[in-house]
Amino acid sequence: MPDGLLEKRSGHTQSVSRALSLLSKLAEEPNGLNLSELARRVKLAPSTAHRLLTTLQLDRYVRFEDGRWLVGVQAFNVGSTYMRSRDISHMARPYLRMMMQETGETSNLALIDKDGNNLMYVSQVECPQLMRALSKPGAKAPWTCSAVGKICLAHLKQNSVSQIINQTGFTQFTRKSIMEEGVFLREIAKAKQLGFSIDDEENSDGLRCIASPLFDSNSKVIGALSVSGPSVRIEEQKLPNFGRVTLRTAKELTRALGGIWPS
Repeated sequence: MPDGLLEKRSGHTQSVSRALSLLSKLAEEPNGLNLSELARRVKLAPSTAHRLLTTLQLDRYVRFEDGRWLVGVQAFNVGSTYMRSRDISHMARPYLRMMMQETGETSNLALIDKDGNNLMYVSQVECPQLMRALSKPGAKAPWTCSAVGKICLAHLKQNSVSQIINQTGFTQFTRKSIMEEGVFLREIAKAKQLGFSIDDEENSDGLRCIASPLFDSNSKVIGALSVSGPSVRIEEQKLPNFGRVTLRTAKELTRALGGIWPS
């Protein structure tokens, strides 16, 4: 790597670290801090601290009021998303374990982020089989070629569906990947009617996945539960039964979370 690029990246990393240290100090002070006191606590020159703070202010991670810097609304949003994911993951564990035991395959929980732009796997219970499907927590789920993505899109408003499809498009991961919007929209309409969607080797050759949605107290979709495994074990004739399992479990977890299943 060229020296200049290394220095540039190091500088960027240092700036991020310094910005986070400022945010962490502000989190300790509910009434905020003035610039000189904040700079002193993080051992930065006031000019450097001010430059970083104004950058954070643009993205609403901090705010400036009455001569003091305070934590901004975006920092709250990030923290709330983490707490929401952690709490739902904790409550979902017994339901994921139950699905795994009933189907013999790996079970997953995926949640839509606060902005509604991404769908992420946040929890998983692996099956004991040597050959199994893995969607590690923290990995993003593709919207158009995963069962969790399809069932969430099936319950989003049409303008949100169009926006997501326009942003992500369709990717040919396998020969079974759906590449036409009309075909895809019919697929998710069918999934909405059934209460579960199927990824039939659309994201990865030899893997199938079945998913059902989760809802909040306003009947808004917040994510999905799924079961995934090799297609040699999840044969086509098993798909309806797996769908019934994910649908029943998703309804039970939705109720446990205080959510309301749409009528």
